This record gives sequence, C-alpha cells and structure tokens, in this order.
Amino acid sequence: MWYGQRRSCRSRGFSLTEMLVGITLMLMITFPLLPALKASADKTVSYSEDTRAHVRISRAKAILKSPVFYCGLGMPASPSDYKRSFGNQKFDPFRWEGPISVYKGPSGLENSELRISYSRKGSTKVLYAVESDTDEARFRLHKFPEVNEIGESFSKNSSDIRNWVFFPSSLPSATPFCVTGLSGNEITVRNSTNAPFCICGGDRMHHMRAMKVYALNDCLYTKDFRSAGDQPRVTGIMDIRFDVDLPNRTVAVYILARGDKLYDSPQEISGKEDWPEEYIGYWIGKGSRYRLFAAKFIWHLPNLRASELYLE
Repeated sequence: MWYGQRRSCRSRGFSLTEMLVGITLMLMITFPLLPALKASADKTVSYSEDTRAHVRISRAKAILKSPVFYCGLGMPASPSDYKRSFGNQKFDPFRWEGPISVYKGPSGLENSELRISYSRKGSTKVLYAVESDTDEARFRLHKFPEVNEIGESFSKNSSDIRNWVFFPSSLPSATPFCVTGLSGNEITVRNSTNAPFCICGGDRMHHMRAMKVYALNDCLYTKDFRSAGDQPRVTGIMDIRFDVDLPNRTVAVYILARGDKLYDSPQEISGKEDWPEEYIGYWIGKGSRYRLFAAKFIWHLPNLRASELYLE
C-alpha cells in the first residue's frame, strides 16, 4: 500500500499539426459539396417565395369567387335596364353599367377595376305564393330577417343597398324589389318597372351586394357597399386585371403577386406567358426586385344573362 502519494493523470490535446491536417481533410470533403448546398438553399428560398405568392393569389381568388358566381342574379344585365330597374338613381352601384363592368382603376392601368353587383342568400323565405296586379305587394315571410339584412328606414326608391332584394322565382324574371315596409314577418316590396309580378311560395329572399375590386400600392382593395370606405384585403398583390366576355358569360382574372425577399437586381416574372402583352409589358419594362408570379383564371358567370358589356 502507498500512503501520502498522489498519482496524476494529464489529458493530452491535439497538436497544431493534427489540427491542420483535420481542417485540410474537412475542406477536401466539404468543398465539392458547396455547390450542392448552395443549390439546395436557393431551391428552398425559391419554394418559399413561390408558396407565399400563391397563398396571396389564393386569398384574392377566394374574395372574388362568390361575387362572380352570383353576379347578376335577379338583375337585368343590359346597362339601360339595370339602371331603370333601380329607379335610375344617381348613386353607386345603382348607376353602374350593368351587374359587371370594367374600368381604369386608381392605379391608372387599363381594366384594373372590377365593378360587380351580385346576390347573397338571406335567412328568410316567402311563406305563401304572391300574385300582385300592381308593382307593389305585401306578404308574409316565414320569419323576421336577421339583423342588418334589411335597412332601418324605407322609401319607394331607397338608396340603401340593404333595401333591395331579389326572388329567383319572380315573374317577370330579373326584377329587383325595393323594400318599402317591414313589420314583424310581413314585408312590403315594389319594383321600379311598374310591372305586376308573382313570386312562388317557399322562395328564398336574396339580398343585393356590390363591390369594387382593384390593386393599388402593393395591396388588393375592395369597396363593399355594405361597409364604410375601401378595405385593404391582401397585401403583396401588385396588379389585377379583368377581361369580361359577355356573349360567352366568362370573366378572365389576371393576378400578379410577389414574394417577400427583396433581391439586389430585377427578377424574372414567373407565368408571364399567361398574361396579354398589353398587361404584363408594363411590369416587364418597370422591373421589380421582388420575384413576381403571374396567374390567370377564367370563371363562368352562370347567373348573368346578357349580350352587352360596357367598358370605359
């Protein structure tokens, strides 16, 4: 046995030569992989940019989908009949050139603002069939309309969009009705064409909706005529254009969205071949340090009946 003595154990590190050899080997192994690693990183960034842009495009599509489908339901499509059916009022959207029209929007670009009138299903139905020998009738609904479906005050030619309703079964068809009275579940409506009318029992009451759609300063805006002001809806939308083919009852929508990364130089526009030259040429000439993604969609207008379109 040993007493009073300690045995020490000293750890030994790498020498300088060993470290240099290790670093050299690591570089020899890693250097050939650098191009692959860079390509992988670039691919990840590209995929992320593509995803962000297409999420924005999908959100813009979702805003337009219902208005396009129900565009013109219960309304005359020709500009003159449309205006007359709403009493030739001097207020938007009653003075628009039909349920769908395309204008030069706030961006100053051609066909960059869509004006669209459409119907939305309400909460109430006609309790019994209605037959009127005049342009006005009072009848019962199966329940009182929900809050804010109908306006708070009434007149024979109301400027409140909430006071205009439609019944898909009405004859004559495509006849807007102005609500002139509401008490309990009894409602009084009249049309502005001075025509007798009938409505089938059980028909659901539809409510008028209208909005403008345009892009300005990197954002998609809508002007909903049941809300105050223009509402920013989707950021990252650089441009939106519309082409309406009324004889074929279709609308082509062109959406230009961006990614989030700001590059050092102008970037190519993905999908530019789907856009007409007169639309995409502006952005090719202007250039953008964001990656831009161009998309095109063609939708049917199943509830629109017309052969004319007004373009300004």
